[in-house]
Amino acid sequence: MKNIAAAIDFGTSKIVTLIAQSGGFNRCDMIGAGNVPYDGYMNGDWNSPGKLREAVRNSINAAELDGKTKLKEMYVGVPCEYIRLMSGEGFARVASADGRVSDEDVANVQDDAADKLNLIGHTGVVIHRSCSWFSVDGGKKTMSPVGLKGREIRAGVSFMLADPAFIEDTTRLLLEMGIGVLGFLSPSMGESMLLLSLEDRDRVAVLIDIGYLNSEFSVIEGDAMVYHAVLPMGGGHIAADLASELQIPMRCAEQIKREYIFMPDEFDQVSDPEVTDESGRRLTFPRSFVKSTIEASVDELAEMITLAINDCESRLTARSQVFITGGGIAMMRGGREYLSGKLGRPVKVSMAKAAKLNSPVFASSLGLIDLVFDSIEQRTAQEDSLPGRLAGGLRGLFGKKS
Repeated sequence: MKNIAAAIDFGTSKIVTLIAQSGGFNRCDMIGAGNVPYDGYMNGDWNSPGKLREAVRNSINAAELDGKTKLKEMYVGVPCEYIRLMSGEGFARVASADGRVSDEDVANVQDDAADKLNLIGHTGVVIHRSCSWFSVDGGKKTMSPVGLKGREIRAGVSFMLADPAFIEDTTRLLLEMGIGVLGFLSPSMGESMLLLSLEDRDRVAVLIDIGYLNSEFSVIEGDAMVYHAVLPMGGGHIAADLASELQIPMRCAEQIKREYIFMPDEFDQVSDPEVTDESGRRLTFPRSFVKSTIEASVDELAEMITLAINDCESRLTARSQVFITGGGIAMMRGGREYLSGKLGRPVKVSMAKAAKLNSPVFASSLGLIDLVFDSIEQRTAQEDSLPGRLAGGLRGLFGKKS
């Protein structure tokens, strides 16, 4: 029997609702999508709270129309600015009689990490807990400890906490529309697992989702996010700088930004950018002026990324690679190469292989729906409702289940 599930992703410039069903060769196949622009959020607040309900409703309606289905429940993605990451190390004695690590030992070591971090004393709802590595009796790090023989197990454990206010606001908003919330998940976590291979994560990878109003900087090790930062700059700032310097509307600035080529080769026909303003006048600007404005903006973002890399350098390895996604720079021709030069290290563009929405712009939304189906596969019967799932998660963190 095929499962059908839906999720809503709040980006900084768009709200995306996806409806998918469990597939044959793929984990899930997209059957409906609703992509609606809105004013997003900044510094933990909605930029236009009065328009949020309409944007959410329009996104859901578009997905329902596309998927020819009516939604009564869905999962909600928690945006990066409403997420807090806490990481620590846990320890547990191997409890089984045969001295082999069991699933219970894995749970115990995560509980120990939660106790050491005193998660119960922090504000926030735990929506994810995951491990970056395990070690049995001080041996080599592994992601598959179950069945190994030893006396003790250690693990690096990360916990993702969601802002309770965001959970309350979105739950109330959707319930007013007749839609129940099945659970809260992190699109950041989902796109990390979707876009980065096991090998990349084993080496410890940096994933930068450059959005419209901000950029999300994450370090991924194993199955866990071990470092997270929100950089207050995105692709929209490049367009805003152009609009300010050239004294043109944002629509025109966006057009120039999208068509800009960072490092043209001999086959590119490069000319001075042209746009048509709202009165129908054709405006032409020197490429040299456009170049200096765009590259100054990207240089500022590169400096922020460099500071973030320096801040988490102890977590990276000699084989760590940097990946970018999102629509901010990945979609600009030569943007990856230019950013690589500024960072002084290779940069790769990572994008999901999907029949629909196959673009870095939708990486977080695709990661979210993939995480939904991963959650469905792992869900137990007693965790079917939202209260049960949240309570079950908290019991797992702060005490053994009876």
